[in-house]
Amino acid sequence: MRRLIYMLTVLTLCISLIGMVECKNAERRAYVPGDLDCDGIVSDDEMILAKDSHNRGTISSEELSDIEHIHENYPRKVIDGTRAEVTIYKPVERAICTTPQQLETLRSIKVPKEVIVGVPQDMERYSYLSEFADLPSIGHFYEFDVETILALEPDIVIVHPGPGPTGGFDPLLANLEDSGLSIFRFRCNVPETYPRDVEKLGVLFELEAEAEKFLDFYEDVLDSVEKVVSEVPEAEKPKVYCEYDVYKTSPSDVYPIAMAGGGYIFEGSVPVREVDPEAVISENPDVIIRLVSYDDFDAESAGDVSKLKAARDELMNRPELQGVKAIQEGRVYVMAAPFWTYLPYCSCRYFVGIEYMAKWFHPELFDDLDPEETHQRYLSEFQGLDCDLEEKGVFVYPTSV
Repeated sequence: MRRLIYMLTVLTLCISLIGMVECKNAERRAYVPGDLDCDGIVSDDEMILAKDSHNRGTISSEELSDIEHIHENYPRKVIDGTRAEVTIYKPVERAICTTPQQLETLRSIKVPKEVIVGVPQDMERYSYLSEFADLPSIGHFYEFDVETILALEPDIVIVHPGPGPTGGFDPLLANLEDSGLSIFRFRCNVPETYPRDVEKLGVLFELEAEAEKFLDFYEDVLDSVEKVVSEVPEAEKPKVYCEYDVYKTSPSDVYPIAMAGGGYIFEGSVPVREVDPEAVISENPDVIIRLVSYDDFDAESAGDVSKLKAARDELMNRPELQGVKAIQEGRVYVMAAPFWTYLPYCSCRYFVGIEYMAKWFHPELFDDLDPEETHQRYLSEFQGLDCDLEEKGVFVYPTSV
């Protein structure tokens, strides 16, 4: 009884500050509505006091509802993309993303735009993500500005797990974590971990149903390909060479090619970056894929394949490759970065690229597969974009098998 009387006294002193006070301590920056002792938790006693405050007219019904929601659902623990456990104490109202792929993923699970308060630099270059271009920039994903992030007062910051192209960025992350912010690491562009990223982000933003709906679509696309290619004997899978620049490739190319039913010619070897043309000639690939980046292909006219065609023509005309099977049979395809995973302008749409590759690798098995239909549904239903692929966007060449 004494405790209740004491708490009522405290409530009388603090009630006008409910929802506005900040408890700045080593664990959290933001105040949790209804949390009078600043431990981040709305206890049973504090819930009783909040109801009493509502009955006396000092907090609104909406404020009471928010406090009840927090009392019933928080704190909650979320496992991020590195399997680290992070605790949050109230619904996320202000979030910062450090990569475009994180923004795209949040759009897929219907996180409202107004929740996003900071974005990576150069968003004006991405017509696909133009709705975020007017938000404050926090810098590059591996060179973000800690002071800018702190000034935006986010509840959470979603970062790339690293490392960046110049190495790790652990000191920056340490500065963020020391500030008391909740930091979550999600790649959001790697097939091996993407479903788990989506699921955990759904939990983080209390959008589990929306995340499940998107994952049903996403996994159905990939499962329909996997079901077919899993029946193809290894000896019948085409040998594939892939490059993102002239004789430059990446170990990250192996997984999506395998998912589409191909065998990457450098799989299992020491990670390759600079390719010896003689190695390509020696492997004699059945299919060659040329990736094209450093351009906003979402903004191109759907009929303007000039840049993709130029990339294919360059590859087809390399004198040293004229004896390679893929060149002789014309099985050389160009794919723009939005359908891949690690390039500038890459996105979360690599699953559409996998459908295209499945048709290229096994045209007789995927005659009815329509990657453009999959892409259009994704843009319309999950990205919420008014975008007609018959008018805008060019991503593969040749466009037919």
